[in-house]
Amino acid sequence: MKTLIFFGSARKNGHTKQMLDVLTDQLDHEFEIIDAYNTHVSPCKDCRFCWHKKNCAIKDDMQEIYKKIEEANNIVFASPMYFHTVTGPLKIIIDRLQVYWASHVRKDKPDHFLRKGAIIMVGGAPDFDIQFDAGNQVLSNVLKDLDSNLIGSVTLSNSDRDSIESKPFLKDELKQLAQKLNIE
Repeated sequence: MKTLIFFGSARKNGHTKQMLDVLTDQLDHEFEIIDAYNTHVSPCKDCRFCWHKKNCAIKDDMQEIYKKIEEANNIVFASPMYFHTVTGPLKIIIDRLQVYWASHVRKDKPDHFLRKGAIIMVGGAPDFDIQFDAGNQVLSNVLKDLDSNLIGSVTLSNSDRDSIESKPFLKDELKQLAQKLNIE
């Protein structure tokens, strides 16, 4: 088994990474982290090349990322929320996942989920009802396009004041999420 993790934080040891570390410490299989801030990925040009071939006309780091997605049993997105959604570098990668959305147009979409998916989100603001709604909508839809069944998400709000240490229940939630990812 293999889990592919898309990490969207500029802060290499911030709250998102701390949560991700709890998750990965519990995985009993191989995992790889793609750091969105350290990839060379150009924005989608909406050229619609992917409408005809399961590939992208732009040749950059995404070519390798597509291969890694195909090899993954699980996909995890972990990102702080900047103005209610994922960070810019992660959004550029997500836009290039148009290749998978285009399976509807190409008519080669699998008729069942191929992998499991999970989401980790961190927000600096104090908790409010719709704090993670936009990020969840983006990431859950991307997971569907990646033929991934969303099995859970863990969120940390008020990270300007709180942390995983001040909210220990989050460690339990992350460990439970990892156990779900461990099941074949």
